Amino acid sequence: MKKEVIKIHQDQDDLQKFFINRDVDRWNDEVASIKEELILFINLLTSKNSKMYSNIVEKVEEFKTENSRFAEELISYDRKLEVLKECEDLQCETFFLNSHNEFQEKIEAHFSEYRNFKKNVFALINNSF
Repeated sequence: MKKEVIKIHQDQDDLQKFFINRDVDRWNDEVASIKEELILFINLLTSKNSKMYSNIVEKVEEFKTENSRFAEELISYDRKLEVLKECEDLQCETFFLNSHNEFQEKIEAHFSEYRNFKKNVFALINNSF
């Protein structure tokens, strides 16, 4: 993740854009990490006893699909942010701030659900050794 700093001369609008871009960068990193972890889970769980873990593997596949959808949405969302840079009025900025908050709620719920699932997978794997 690239490190940017807040500059003294930035106004409120610049700060909002800075934080939105930082969120998107963080979300992209998180989605990429989840993708790698899901591959690891499938490799671990299918190498042991595929019948015993079939319901977990099925859930991993569901998370893979959902995570891929969020990766695509992030690409689209990042493109929309280019329009935010051109916003000249309060109505435009308000629209983007509201969209950002809505998207943030959705993706953070995905991350939370995945973290809970990951805890369960770790417990299952730890108990099987």
